[in-house]
Amino acid sequence: MSDYVNAAATPRTIPWDCSDWQAAAAVDDAEDARVSVILESLATNRGKTLYCAVDQSDTFTKAETWQAGKDRNERDDTVYYGENGRFRGFLAAQEGYLTDGESGVTGISRERVFEFPEEPKKKRRWRTVRHDVGPFGMSTAWGPLVALVGNNQNGQSNAAATRIVARQQYNNANPPIADDDAFWQSTAQSRATAYCTHPDRGYQRATNVRPALAASAAPWAYSPFVWNFGRSRAQAYKTNTWTATCTKRVRR
Repeated sequence: MSDYVNAAATPRTIPWDCSDWQAAAAVDDAEDARVSVILESLATNRGKTLYCAVDQSDTFTKAETWQAGKDRNERDDTVYYGENGRFRGFLAAQEGYLTDGESGVTGISRERVFEFPEEPKKKRRWRTVRHDVGPFGMSTAWGPLVALVGNNQNGQSNAAATRIVARQQYNNANPPIADDDAFWQSTAQSRATAYCTHPDRGYQRATNVRPALAASAAPWAYSPFVWNFGRSRAQAYKTNTWTATCTKRVRR
């Protein structure tokens, strides 16, 4: 009834010229074409449908218009969404007019019966929450295990040589990865997205995702050396870090 009170508070002169009135087209796959035409006309033209189609031109009868629209009522959360608009149910005065007083109220001015006031849309105000994260580590895959024969007295030179061979073997096995900036960006993006959107954190996206270093500047790293009977073994890989900003939109 509150909708009716709002409508009654601001009556207006009926603005519609019915000389060019025509019903909307039915939805192609509608089960009942006649009902679809009425609902589409209500969704597209609203008050003009009642005034021109029912009251002035008899395109639709009161009874069939009521039957088509009575179960599509905003108060019951069954709004009809048409091809070019939406029908949100009848007000008390319109119900009374269509049912000759069996439902709703009668004795209301024509302006109030036919105006179909639009409910003002509530603006949703949002704000973006940001949280800077990182740096977090990432690395390439490990290269092959390499070995270099040497002796304990010359251990340091063997260690250095082993690292050189490990880097060479890595590049032989993975030529595009270690020096590919796209690899680091892609890796950083996937890790940042997983971090930010984790349910425990509740953010919606990761932005400003950046590797700390270009691929060419990313340092090499090595597995611990194993010394056994004068033989050193190692694996090489490249390391980098990433930073990002986690963001989400929340209602104010």
